[in-house]
Amino acid sequence: MNKLYYNLFGKHNRKIPFTILVYFLTTFVVVRILVYAWTYEYIPEISLMIKGIEIHHFNLGIFILAVVGYFILTNEKEENRLKLAKIYGIGLALAFDEFGMWLHLNDNYWLRHSLDAVVIISVVLFNIIYLNRIWKKIIEQHIILGKKILSAFRKDVETKSRKILTKTK
Repeated sequence: MNKLYYNLFGKHNRKIPFTILVYFLTTFVVVRILVYAWTYEYIPEISLMIKGIEIHHFNLGIFILAVVGYFILTNEKEENRLKLAKIYGIGLALAFDEFGMWLHLNDNYWLRHSLDAVVIISVVLFNIIYLNRIWKKIIEQHIILGKKILSAFRKDVETKSRKILTKTK
């Protein structure tokens, strides 16, 4: 994967989001293929049942995200960040593959919301990786424009306030 990254980006510092995206999409595709194969009985279903309750893979994904979040917050070693990014991408895919089930609190795996969530996450990661500089420039321009608007508004308010104060004296 290092070779693919350097061929696409050279020495740019977007390796972590790239790794998250690759592992996120790979895990999502693998899980969808497995669920499809289970649904149409190409392979036997593998599910975790505890006291009659099915533990869905979004539960595993949430657990993985919580553990990775803890390690990222408590571990500052740079060499561990790439490993954690891989695990984070896997957890993110497992959790959001069943996003529709979160929203509707039912056992319907094939809801459109899950696919929508995966597409949105992929687009955001894609933007972070490939359009980082463009978004920084857009944000900088909006900040500059916002400061100019606030400055003009402040001057206008000060001018009107002075006029009101001079009329009341």
